[in-house]
Amino acid sequence: MKIISGPRRWRVVQVCCLAIVIVAGNGPFLNAWATDKYDTWRSHQPDYMSEYGRWDIVADPGSRSIHAAMLRTGKILLLAGSGNNQANFDAKRFETILWDPVANTFKQIYTPWDVFCAGQAFLPSGDLLIAGGTKKYEVLPQDSPDGKKQEYQGLKDSYTFNPQTERYEKTGDLNFARWYPTLVTLASGQVVAVSGLNDKGDIDPGNTEWFDQANRTWIHNEGLVKEFPTYPSLLLAGDGRLFFSGANAGYGPASLEARQPGFWSLTDGTFQAVPGLPQPEINETAGTVLLPPAQEQRVMFVAGGGVGDTQVATARTAIVDLDDPNPHYVQGPNTTVAKRYPGVVVLPDDTVLVSGGSTAYRQKDTQTAELYHPDTNTFTPAADPLVGRDYHSSYLLMPDGRVAVFGSNPLSDDNFFETRIEIYSPPYMYQGERPVIKTAPTSVTRGTTIDLGVSQDVSKVRLIRPGAYTHVTDTEQRSVALPVVSQANGKVTVSVPDNANLLPPDWYMLFVDNGKNIPSVATWVQVQ
Repeated sequence: MKIISGPRRWRVVQVCCLAIVIVAGNGPFLNAWATDKYDTWRSHQPDYMSEYGRWDIVADPGSRSIHAAMLRTGKILLLAGSGNNQANFDAKRFETILWDPVANTFKQIYTPWDVFCAGQAFLPSGDLLIAGGTKKYEVLPQDSPDGKKQEYQGLKDSYTFNPQTERYEKTGDLNFARWYPTLVTLASGQVVAVSGLNDKGDIDPGNTEWFDQANRTWIHNEGLVKEFPTYPSLLLAGDGRLFFSGANAGYGPASLEARQPGFWSLTDGTFQAVPGLPQPEINETAGTVLLPPAQEQRVMFVAGGGVGDTQVATARTAIVDLDDPNPHYVQGPNTTVAKRYPGVVVLPDDTVLVSGGSTAYRQKDTQTAELYHPDTNTFTPAADPLVGRDYHSSYLLMPDGRVAVFGSNPLSDDNFFETRIEIYSPPYMYQGERPVIKTAPTSVTRGTTIDLGVSQDVSKVRLIRPGAYTHVTDTEQRSVALPVVSQANGKVTVSVPDNANLLPPDWYMLFVDNGKNIPSVATWVQVQ
């Protein structure tokens, strides 16, 4: 063995000591780097993905996605308007982009008004109806001439977006200006609009109006008056009433009475209160979902926070059976962490993704996700998102069974906005061969049966209405079961429910499931 001696030996000792110092000094960094590399490697392993799913950042269009809607063409409409940016508003720079997830391309859409904070709902044609928007930004007390805060002001503008021409088309204006309103499609195909701040910045006192499709005009229903907080979460129930879960996005009276969950009749205006919501004082920025399948008429209330910009958040969930003779909320399982602004999305295997959110008002993003199982009333872990999401984030189920996530506008001095698009691939994407729908009708009629050509025997068939998401609110998404009547030799016959309150007219994503909770890619079907 060769012995190193003299000056050379001393240089070797110095180099070794220097290496030790460098490693010790950068220990936390190296440890974090190694942990990050390991987590990335683990998250892409087949066993991990088949149990928890996987997240991928797929694009960054640079657009502030305030609203998102899944169109029947398979493309996704991302609406920003001025994008919560005063400079854009002053310059009348209003933006909409159309994303093609297959080609991963983006198209700029001419946007004739400030769609920022409007309401949206799908018409039976598959066109997206958008009404309201921003007339004026808020002015904070320190910037106001009289030292008082001036609220945002709403618009009367109303448009439809045509997925075929990929253009906005003007309709008649709203009767009442609205900012932060909710639009809901009814069994008749009509759309009702409620709530919002008016053109003076005041909460709408309860004016209700309907969109007349034939004349493309809005009609004021003077006999129907009900005040709601802004962006109230309203769902069409099986009996035709609208169920207000109690969740909302903020503005309006802070009293528990004004935010009381219940059924609202559009026939006579009566309101039936639904009791039992745990922690009813923190029902703002909460999620609401009609649990799958819709026939069971169970609604889940997810997380939420205190009124206004308080830092309070909760992990509670609650569930109500709308068909119960005496409907009331019962406590459900808690989410992993307390959160505001949860993303809540129905999946074609009858589970529900609950993701994102923050533990305080527009800050401290959780970057957690879990899957709720309605059959067992339990949560199981999902892979952790790579990007934090809170205020101004949106979540949409895509026809291939994945979930696309957009936006986030946490509090910061520079009004930061997250523009990266992330996609969640649920566990069923990695659990085996997926069934294929070979043939299906392009339109169906309620109360009939239809035949499907499939590659495997199926146990479940679902019609899932595409989402139109903004401000933790999506009145559109619902998963309706089509019971299997018979199947043989690659042909399955299913029945279509006849209740239009359960299955409003629209274009739906049709999925089949092979009995192993592995769904197909969807085909688009119009329910007439």
